[in-house]
Amino acid sequence: MEVSFLKEIGAKGGTSRLFAGGVHGKEGSSTIHAIEPAKNIQVNEGRLVLSNFPPSPYMSTLDPLYYLSLAGSKLMGLIQKNKPDIYLELHCYHRDSYLKLTRKDRKEFFGVPGLVELENRVLIGSVSPLIRSVFFDLDDFPFILEIPCNPSEESLQTCHKIMEILAGSSNRLEIMEKLSQVYPQQVETLNTYFKDYSLNFHPAFQEIKQKALETDLKNYQDLEKLINYVIREGNFKVNPKQIKQLEGAFLIFNEYNSFKCNKRTMNI
Repeated sequence: MEVSFLKEIGAKGGTSRLFAGGVHGKEGSSTIHAIEPAKNIQVNEGRLVLSNFPPSPYMSTLDPLYYLSLAGSKLMGLIQKNKPDIYLELHCYHRDSYLKLTRKDRKEFFGVPGLVELENRVLIGSVSPLIRSVFFDLDDFPFILEIPCNPSEESLQTCHKIMEILAGSSNRLEIMEKLSQVYPQQVETLNTYFKDYSLNFHPAFQEIKQKALETDLKNYQDLEKLINYVIREGNFKVNPKQIKQLEGAFLIFNEYNSFKCNKRTMNI
């Protein structure tokens, strides 16, 4: 099966949805089995863009450098072009990575909470905070599904069920209500994670952007001082890994928005 895939369903106007698979490494050879059949999905209003990427060098989406790579810049181009209200990033994982992805202490080690299994080894969670904060509003629905590489028919059926919910919904609230009817415990956990994000990482990033407008940032050290000042003054509950992610998110924001501090480009 051809791995590269791009198709638009529906019409412009209304809710914008983007489903992107295989964004790094060789994951596209697995995610295409979920993306390609979605071309027949029913979109009630607005539009849905389906995209599956060809193989690329593997780089974690938690690494800021990914978004400066060829594959990362293509993904960002899709996001900037379509400005999705609902964004699904589809990944695949190997069996021996399951515990690493779902571990309860994942936030302490990697800066993001563990993924939650829905059923049939399909995992759900938010997209990387590096782009969650930069390209999406708080009430948007940007998230990831991780399916096993070389997925079973059962895993693909679960994935398609979620895609149908997204295609038939217009906003985050509607999606969460529908998901909670099928996966009540999992949605409760996801809501807890979202509350933590909305009270800490998100407002901290917004404050950092605002303060950067008032600050002459010359280098990384200046940025680090600004971030630590914002966290201290706002009493935001973020760990050291998340502090580095706030730095990475700002650098991505700076790169993709031609952000300027005091009418001069920050040279970092």
